[in-house]
Amino acid sequence: MSSGLSGITTQVRLVVLGMVLLVAVAGLTGLVGVVVATSTVNRLTDEILPAVDANEAVLQHMTDAETGLRGWVATDDETFLEPYRAARSQVVREQLRLQQYAEQHPDLRRDVARQDAAVEDWFATYAEPRLDLPAGPANVSHQRFLVGKQKFDQVRAANAAVGTRLSASLERSRLAAVREMPWIVAILVFVAVLGAVAALFARRVAARISGPLVEMQETVDRLAAGDTEARTTVAGPREVRRVGEALNNFAEQNARLLVLERQAVERLETLDRAKSDFVSNVSHELRTPLTSIAGYVELFEDGFLERLTPQQMNMLRVVSRNVQRLQALIEDLLTLSQVESQAFRSTFDVLDLNHLATDAAHDLRPTAQIRGVTLREVVPSHPMVMRGDASQLSRALLNLLSNAVKFSPDGGEVTLEVRRDGPDAVLEVADHGIGIPEADMGNLATRFFRASNAVDAEITGTGLGLRIVSTIVENHGGRLEVDSVEGEGTTVRMVLPLAASASPEREETAPSRR
Repeated sequence: MSSGLSGITTQVRLVVLGMVLLVAVAGLTGLVGVVVATSTVNRLTDEILPAVDANEAVLQHMTDAETGLRGWVATDDETFLEPYRAARSQVVREQLRLQQYAEQHPDLRRDVARQDAAVEDWFATYAEPRLDLPAGPANVSHQRFLVGKQKFDQVRAANAAVGTRLSASLERSRLAAVREMPWIVAILVFVAVLGAVAALFARRVAARISGPLVEMQETVDRLAAGDTEARTTVAGPREVRRVGEALNNFAEQNARLLVLERQAVERLETLDRAKSDFVSNVSHELRTPLTSIAGYVELFEDGFLERLTPQQMNMLRVVSRNVQRLQALIEDLLTLSQVESQAFRSTFDVLDLNHLATDAAHDLRPTAQIRGVTLREVVPSHPMVMRGDASQLSRALLNLLSNAVKFSPDGGEVTLEVRRDGPDAVLEVADHGIGIPEADMGNLATRFFRASNAVDAEITGTGLGLRIVSTIVENHGGRLEVDSVEGEGTTVRMVLPLAASASPEREETAPSRR
C-alpha cells in the first residue's frame, strides 16, 4: 500500500475518490433533509401564505366596493363608482385563488363557499339594485343602508371564518418546521464532520506535495535573481521528485551557459576594442600622408600656377577635393571612435545650451550665407542649464546645422530653436530641403548609411554624421528624434536632460536673429 501511495498521481486519485464518496454521502443525507424542509417551506410559501393574502384581498376589495357605493349614494358623484367597479372585478380573481386552495383542503371548502355566497348576495341583492336607483342626499334611505350593512357584516363574518382556518393551518405548518429543525441541524453537523475529515486527509496529502513545491518556487526565484548556485532539495512523491531533479539539471545547464555567455561577451568586447583600435590607428596613419598630399597639392597650385595647363589644374582640383573628402571621413571616424568609447565623460561640466546654440549658429552662418541660406535662431530668455561636454555637444549641433544647410535649396531657410519640454531641453533644427524617403527612416544613425535621394543627387557626405550625433546625445542621457517628409524638409531634435537645479521658469522666446 505504501509503494502504491508513493506516486503523486495515486495520492491525488485517492484524495479525489475519498472526497467524492464523502460528498455523495453528505449529499444523500442532506437531500433527505432538504426534501423534508422543502415540503414544509413549499406548503407555507406556495399554498398557505398565498391563500391568506387572497382572503385578505377579498375583504379589502369588498370594503373598497362598499365605500365607493356609499359615497356615490350620498353625493351622486360618479367618481365614487370607479373603486366600486375595480373592486367588483378584482374580488372575482381573489375568490378563484381561494377556491383553488380550498379544492386541496376539504376542511376549508365550506367556509370559502359561505364567503362566496355572502359576497354574491351583497352584490346581487343590495349593491347592483341600488345602482339602478337615483342617488344624492335627497335619495338616501336609512332602511336600505341598514339592509346593505347587514349583508356586508355577513361578508365580514364569512371572511373572518376563512381567515381563522387559514391561520390555524399556518400555525400547524410553522410548528412542523420547528419540529424538523433538529433533523436539519443534525444533518449539517454530520456534513461538517465529514468535511473536517476530508480536510484533514487532504491537508496531510497536500503537505507532502506543497512543501517540496514551495522550496522549488524559492529556488526558481533565486535563480531568476542571478544566484547560479541555487538548488532545490529532491523530496516528496515520485512526480515531485522528478520535477526537482529536472529543476536542478536546468540550473546546472544554466550555470554552464552563463559561463559560456560571459566568455563570448568578453571575446566580443575584445574584438570590438581591437576593431576600434584598428580604426583609430588606421585613421591616424592615414592622416599624416593625406596632410602631406594636401600640402603638396597646395604648393603646386601656388608655386606652379602659371606653368600648369588647365588640364593639370583640373587634375589638382580633383586630387584636392578627394583629399578633403578623405580627411573629413578620417575626422568623422576618429570622432565616432572617441564618442563610442565614452572617453569624454570625464569632462562633463555645467553649460548653457542657449550659448551653445548661439555659438554654433554664429560659426555656421558664413557657410550658409555663401548659398544664400537664412539661418534663424529662436532661444528662450532664461538659461537652459545642463551638465555635459560642451565640445561634443557643439560638434553634434554643428553636424545637424551643416546637414540642414547642405540639404537646403539655395535661398532656403534653416531654423534652430531651443525650448524646454518638462525636465528636458529640446534643440531643434528644421530645414525645407530634400527630406528623407520614408523607406530610409529606419536606417538613420547607422554607420555609413546615406539617404537614397542624397546619393542620387550626388551630395557629398560620409554617412557618419547622424551616428556621431546619436551617440553623443545618448551618452548625455538624451535621445535623438527625426521627422522628415521627402521633398518638404527634415526636423531633427536633440532631447537632453536639464540639470536638476534648473528651475522650470516660463519660457519667453527671444527675438530671432539672422
